[in-house]
Amino acid sequence: MLSMVRILKGMKARMSRALQPEFLSQGERGMSLIEIIIVVALLGTLMAYMVSNLIGQSEEAKKDETKLAQGVISQGLQMYRIHNNKYPGDLKGLLTNPGDAKNWRGPYTEANKLKDPWGNDFGYESDGRNYKIISGGPDGTIGSEDDIVYPAEDKPSGP
Repeated sequence: MLSMVRILKGMKARMSRALQPEFLSQGERGMSLIEIIIVVALLGTLMAYMVSNLIGQSEEAKKDETKLAQGVISQGLQMYRIHNNKYPGDLKGLLTNPGDAKNWRGPYTEANKLKDPWGNDFGYESDGRNYKIISGGPDGTIGSEDDIVYPAEDKPSGP
């Protein structure tokens, strides 16, 4: 019986050594809480940096998409002018006959094309001979600094 106990203890010791790597001492088996906090902080910083870059690119892409949408509306306005010798009083004239257009052959665009990528209606100004298509930009307010105007206005250069 005594020999059986010795055999079992020997097996236990061998199993224990086999399951533990020899190059690690008793105190080196894992990361400390401080090391984990440092790693998490570094990963958080990297993620914040990456997200901020992606958000900036998303806004720039929406601005480019706005310019393309304004170009599509401009083509509809040009067709309207060819048929009626003037531009419509508002953008709804591209969708339905405003009543004063004798040669209206529209619709000249689709209703969903009259909204900018931020979901706001495009602004429109026309004197019948010239026009401007205006997007309120990211803030959605026409008349603020971030407006996107088509055709592009020439901004005066500094002194």
